[in-house]
Amino acid sequence: MELKQGDLENIILNALWLMEEEGVPKIDVKGVQDKIKSDRQSWAYTTVKTVLDRLVDKELVFRIKDGKKYLYKTVMSRKRAGEDAVKKLVKQYYRGNFKDMIAAAEQLSITCK
Repeated sequence: MELKQGDLENIILNALWLMEEEGVPKIDVKGVQDKIKSDRQSWAYTTVKTVLDRLVDKELVFRIKDGKKYLYKTVMSRKRAGEDAVKKLVKQYYRGNFKDMIAAAEQLSITCK
């Protein structure tokens, strides 16, 4: 499974992972909307619902009907998604050579100090 999502999709996906890590038993659109709300930005219910639907279509999230609303859960853990992203990065930019990627990361940490 390849992760490809936009900025708001990433925000919502991270909110879902955080809520799952916190042990929230039932995650609905309103819960996600509340979780991603900040002093600078709030998102409309319909916007959050649309993005959750896109994540379902991309098979990154699944939903279960619970009365009149849906509950959402991620398909894979944050750790697994990160591992898959690193594998893609190594394959795409470092010809599959993990040591080359580590060397690049070490160089970045030196130049970014």
